[in-house]
Amino acid sequence: MACSNDDDEAPKEGYSQVTLKATAEGESETSSENSRLAAGVMSVSSFSVGTQDMEMKYVSQAEIDAGISIGDGLLETNLSAELGTEVSQEKSLQLIVDGESQVTVIGEGQTPNGHYTEVLFTLHQHAEGSAGSEMENKSLLIEGDVEGKSTQVWLAAEKQLRAVAASSQGYEVKGDTDLSVVFDLEAMFEGVDMDAALDANSDGVVEVGPDNIDGNAALYSQIESNLEGAVWLKNQ
Repeated sequence: MACSNDDDEAPKEGYSQVTLKATAEGESETSSENSRLAAGVMSVSSFSVGTQDMEMKYVSQAEIDAGISIGDGLLETNLSAELGTEVSQEKSLQLIVDGESQVTVIGEGQTPNGHYTEVLFTLHQHAEGSAGSEMENKSLLIEGDVEGKSTQVWLAAEKQLRAVAASSQGYEVKGDTDLSVVFDLEAMFEGVDMDAALDANSDGVVEVGPDNIDGNAALYSQIESNLEGAVWLKNQ
């Protein structure tokens, strides 16, 4: 008898089908019916990020079944699994569009069962940021306005980030599972006085980026520093 499609697509033993997604969270403005997400005093219209070399770390189901605690377990990588291969490729993720948070699929596929505790990845200047694109030479770009002034916050750095699970026990993968990498705008802009941002070259756009283009080096440094603690993993 011929096998059904469901049998063909079923995960192999010890593996589960998992979808890894990305999204952004922030404070919602309340001043209008069509409110955008806010990052402090900045009203955000769009948020894009490039990623590469993403890998998911987990404690294997065998160790969990053997009674080994999460803290004492050996962290393994899923790079060689179907899902690991998919999410490690270059990605251009749109996390906010027209002021609204988006849920973007990074990848889906089979991955070993276990408790997943963190995701490592590199901010990447994506190849799709072609000449004339807003993402050209950028690995992260947030656009919006501060008190009516058009504002851009962007990074060119290709730096590694670590998204740690919000749960100290990680998230169990043993059957179909959805996990999400969350970029937290409130944490990213904590202690950043965007009211003080300048348009030093008077081109009509307040830029907070590398090379101190508009005289906002201190704000840029604070955001870049905050970013390392502003990304986390959740079970959706």
